[in-house]
Amino acid sequence: MSKKKAYPTKYYIRFIVWLVFHIVGLIYRVKRILPKEVKQLKSPYLLLCNHVGHWDPFFVGNFLPRFTHFVASDASMRSGFNKFFMTRLGTIPKKKNIRDSKVIRDIVSVIKQEENIGIFPEAVRNWAGTTMNMDQSIVKLIKMLNVPVIVAVLKGMNLFHPRWSKTARRTKIEVEYKLLFDNEQLKQLSDDEIFEKLKKYLHHDEVEYQREHMNKIHSERRAEHIGHALYVCPQCYAIDSFKSEGNDFKCAKCNYDIHIDDCGFFERETAGKLFFDNIRDWYYWQEKWMAKFVNDRLDNHPNELIFEDLNSEIYHTQSDYKLDYLGNADVKLFPDRIEIRFKNNREKLEFKFEDLQTISPQINERLEIYFQNEAYRIIGSVPGVSALKWEVAANIIWKKMGQTTKLVSYING
Repeated sequence: MSKKKAYPTKYYIRFIVWLVFHIVGLIYRVKRILPKEVKQLKSPYLLLCNHVGHWDPFFVGNFLPRFTHFVASDASMRSGFNKFFMTRLGTIPKKKNIRDSKVIRDIVSVIKQEENIGIFPEAVRNWAGTTMNMDQSIVKLIKMLNVPVIVAVLKGMNLFHPRWSKTARRTKIEVEYKLLFDNEQLKQLSDDEIFEKLKKYLHHDEVEYQREHMNKIHSERRAEHIGHALYVCPQCYAIDSFKSEGNDFKCAKCNYDIHIDDCGFFERETAGKLFFDNIRDWYYWQEKWMAKFVNDRLDNHPNELIFEDLNSEIYHTQSDYKLDYLGNADVKLFPDRIEIRFKNNREKLEFKFEDLQTISPQINERLEIYFQNEAYRIIGSVPGVSALKWEVAANIIWKKMGQTTKLVSYING
């Protein structure tokens, strides 16, 4: 009796996906740099890539001559459409920001089948086009698997479809592959040497890349929903105050306005100071500002509300990916807890930070909270409202509490 394969795929789904993204690659003129040693590499191998957008696995995987199973957040499978395709593509689900020993066993099982694994070591799609910090535990996995390691760097993806946007734009995209380690090199190099080399070759700064190339973004919706990523006004320090339309966005509190030009850089069409001319610098400034703001509340106002999202939709799921609607509620952040206060007389939910497992922004206005191995999905009522601010604030609070195992590597606050 033959042993059941781990994460089997459906060939007709693989063909459909390959065909669709082959056509997309031609339409968007995606350039691939695929050296001979990568093209001729036999399975199994480990593919590591920087993570920018929803479509990264398809762009990266489609150009390789051999099929790759990708590891993805289990939250991405809560949609029936996504679940249908991802399960048939042999996608390995992982709980986001939670140590998950099962996913390691699953990866090993697929490698033992002499099939390939794709992982995004940042563990999250970055918000501003710059490769974020990685957890050094990726080195343990690399050494344990003991297979060749390919890296792929996506360039232009944050202009094509940034994490905060709901629509793709026409621009130039490039995927560059490199065989970073073979089996012999993995035996000879120390853990630190492997990690430093991996960081070096996976690093990509979209702002600097764009300053050099100035590729045009063919879209009239370059600013829409940018509030997902930029949640603090640098002029008046209001939180979640930006309204966006077309290529422009403005703070509703102080009218600080920004126009995004056709290369993705910021400018002002009215008189006044331009604090940042790009999303990267603004993003990292607000992370530091939020750390100072939340720490002040923790030290000097321990019982006061930090911020809130009103009239959010609340859903709940256990382990079968099915979402159950709980009701409309106001979601409030306090220094020691998150409260969900329902409008339909349902008893409020309270999550103490000492008991919370993780908190994670998803696509659009979605935030997920993991508590007692169950997930609660919060969907904001206003287009562009930021779920990211919750993750950043939670990370700052956990750091202050000394709960370092809950910290995510990509937040510096």
